[in-house]
Amino acid sequence: MREVPLVTSLYTLLGIRIFAAVSVVLLLARGLYLPASFLIAILMILVSCRLWADYGLHRLGTNRETHPVRLFPGDVASFSVRIQNDKRLPVSLEVWQPFPEGLNVTSSEQEDGDPGGRRVVFLGKYAENLLSFRITGMSRGCYEIPPGRVNSKDLLGLFHRERRFGEAMEILVYPALLDMEDRDLAQHFLIGDTRSDRPFMPDPTRVSSLRDYTPDIPARRIHWKASARHGILLAKVLEHTADLRLCVTLDGDRFPKHSPSMEKALSVAATLTVWAEREKIPFGLISNVSQCGRSGPVSISAGSGPSQVRLALEALARAKLPVALPYGEFLSQEKRLMPWGTTIISIRGDNSGGTPSGDGVSVEMERA
Repeated sequence: MREVPLVTSLYTLLGIRIFAAVSVVLLLARGLYLPASFLIAILMILVSCRLWADYGLHRLGTNRETHPVRLFPGDVASFSVRIQNDKRLPVSLEVWQPFPEGLNVTSSEQEDGDPGGRRVVFLGKYAENLLSFRITGMSRGCYEIPPGRVNSKDLLGLFHRERRFGEAMEILVYPALLDMEDRDLAQHFLIGDTRSDRPFMPDPTRVSSLRDYTPDIPARRIHWKASARHGILLAKVLEHTADLRLCVTLDGDRFPKHSPSMEKALSVAATLTVWAEREKIPFGLISNVSQCGRSGPVSISAGSGPSQVRLALEALARAKLPVALPYGEFLSQEKRLMPWGTTIISIRGDNSGGTPSGDGVSVEMERA
């Protein structure tokens, strides 16, 4: 980290110190020892203050931590800055940790002040200090926390030395989730993990177990031999014969910049992905919007697993306009890679009536 000297008073200028040194020599040559002693004391103080400021950043450890870095609106993350003085010399420091707009930041040290403002810290020998912040995600987006700055100065405040610490950090705020009732979506894959009540190809040889017969079960599933043997009606439980696969698409061409409808559409897409993950339904996500901190549009192939919903929510948190590609062109490319029978849920702006709606969003379903 490069240290940057700052001019804080006239005494820090090199010319002033050279003039004082020459004056000392002239005063001693004329026998004026008292003024010369006074100037020598001033020079020693200046040199000591400069060395103090220069050495203040030596063996000074800084560390930043945040947890978690993925939030939903209203969630709170903890952010801490740890500063450790690994030397005998005590130091006086000024610490700045700026935060981007869109995050609500509070700290235990300055509840009523600016949490990203100047913070004065005094550290004795081998001491450390912890600055704690509480970050609340207010709205969806990708927020970059810039590096902090630490300023070392002497006790008189004559000399300052500054350097940056830490790397830029990202905090993602996911779209807000909406209330969604379970929907009965048709299943089109012939083999999978979801059992269909009406399989495409009923096969009496594909029996996994038996259960008590109830009136809602078709009579053809009654296992007559087992029923006669046990004296009660037993029905066959067929193996899994159908599976549901989803692909959530979002048409960025239909939304103007900074519109509430865009945020609502992203919330709808996030809700569908979380619902599919909860129901253990393989899903993918496609959108032609750009991504903050990433190149290209959003393209997540259909799949399942613990990381699938995280990838989808991160892509939606990074989504921004303008679009990277026209929606029709992009979707035609992605459709070639979709498995047959995938249910496509299209989310786009509701432009009914020929005029854009301020917050309208339409959801349509089709099959690949």
